[in-house]
Amino acid sequence: MKYSLRLLLSLAGLTVLAASTLRADEPATTPADKPEHRRERGPGAMMDRAAKELGLTADQEAKWKEIGEQEKAAMETLRADASLSKEDRRAKAMETNKTFGDQRRAVLNADQQKKFDDMRAKMRERGPRGDKAPGEKPAGN
Repeated sequence: MKYSLRLLLSLAGLTVLAASTLRADEPATTPADKPEHRRERGPGAMMDRAAKELGLTADQEAKWKEIGEQEKAAMETLRADASLSKEDRRAKAMETNKTFGDQRRAVLNADQQKKFDDMRAKMRERGPRGDKAPGEKPAGN
């Protein structure tokens, strides 16, 4: 009887260990792994979302993409320029952004331009990180 009970408990323990080992081999899935939860970041992704929201035609999208590639090249050149101070680099980046934003706006029809202007105004209200107004210090500082 004692022998049977020990054997039974040993088998149960091995089963539990085997099950936990098998589960450890399965890849863990998190919400970030699932495409519907993944949120693209960066200027390119932002322009893609804007293009969808504005309902661009194929021709407009092609022009926006070309403008985006030119902007990316200009920004990379600016980042590589070690002769500029941080403030000068920031000022030039803002000027570059405005120039290419104006080029994108020129591709749009009147209704799209209004929507684009509204989108840019909302972005400015949110501030540089989307969580505060421009010039406003974060809470607790």
